[in-house]
Amino acid sequence: MEIETGRLLLREHALEDYERFWQMMIDPIAKKYTGGITTLSYEERKKKFQNDLETGNDSDELELAVIEKNSGKYLGYCGVRRMKNSDNYEFLYGYCQDSWGHGYATEAGKAFLDYMFKHFNQISYFATSDLNNTASVKVLKKLGFKRKKKQEELDYIVDLYILEKDEAN
Repeated sequence: MEIETGRLLLREHALEDYERFWQMMIDPIAKKYTGGITTLSYEERKKKFQNDLETGNDSDELELAVIEKNSGKYLGYCGVRRMKNSDNYEFLYGYCQDSWGHGYATEAGKAFLDYMFKHFNQISYFATSDLNNTASVKVLKKLGFKRKKKQEELDYIVDLYILEKDEAN
């Protein structure tokens, strides 16, 4: 599966993505709002990455690498995963810190969500954002997500957002 925009290619992850993916996974600033730094070693995480490549996405998750077309550089990922105990899906993304501030998250997110609404039966997608992650909130709003409510997630509070198919930008 591939999705193309003016500057980006969204495709399945490849082994050549791993080095930049790993750097993102151990960057405390890049991972501050997305689950924290991995606790796995380089080799353990690489084995998991390779296993994910071999088994592919399952029906509960679809995650694509975001690649800058001109350079071929891995920028990050975006995707969806089924929310726990629900038929709803959560939109998610993460980017290498040197990719921030260029509009990649919005560009990739719009193309990805347009594709998902067109090819799958979901009528809405959810997203969460830490209250302090103002950059992510801006991206979600640009994509058309509307704040629904606050909810407690483990030991922090996030805002829950929803994007309805008929309201997608």
